[in-house]
Amino acid sequence: MRGTPTAPAYEVRLARPGEEGAICAVCRAGFAASSQGLLPPGVIERQANLYYDPARVREEIDTAGDTAEWQGYVVAASGEGAVLGAAGGGVTGRSTGNVHVLYLDPGLRGRGIGTALLDFLTEQQRSEGASQQWVSVTEGNELGIPFYLARGFVVRDRVPYAQSDDGSVAAHSLRMSRGIRGCDE
Repeated sequence: MRGTPTAPAYEVRLARPGEEGAICAVCRAGFAASSQGLLPPGVIERQANLYYDPARVREEIDTAGDTAEWQGYVVAASGEGAVLGAAGGGVTGRSTGNVHVLYLDPGLRGRGIGTALLDFLTEQQRSEGASQQWVSVTEGNELGIPFYLARGFVVRDRVPYAQSDDGSVAAHSLRMSRGIRGCDE
């Protein structure tokens, strides 16, 4: 168990069946907080409905580790079983780790939970042979971008991310990466 005087005690582990509702709730809240003012409300709702649907997340829990591309959801769970944060990723190719999702209860930012989730994902990806790690963050996301920059990620590219209802680009995503074998690439 980890924890500090300002954060509840928690453990970081693979998600378990039955936690999909809590994972969806924390991811929806984190996505909404990090997207506010960057994406139109309709796009936020559409993306949240697509990615954080309990049936989809349950399927992703059930198939965790079936392929290297999806190693499963990882949660920071309190001693009482509350999901404080969730993350997930996988490895593509021979050496590329990807952080697909990493959110936590917005009220618990700055207490080490996000770092603990990222560390768990990084170790999963290293164990599959990854030497670099990539993440996409919505341009202007002042919650996510500083987090990743502080952990050695570097902005490598800017690509269209989401479409508005009229089909125009609603936002761009920054593609960021870092080396995870002891040297930046």
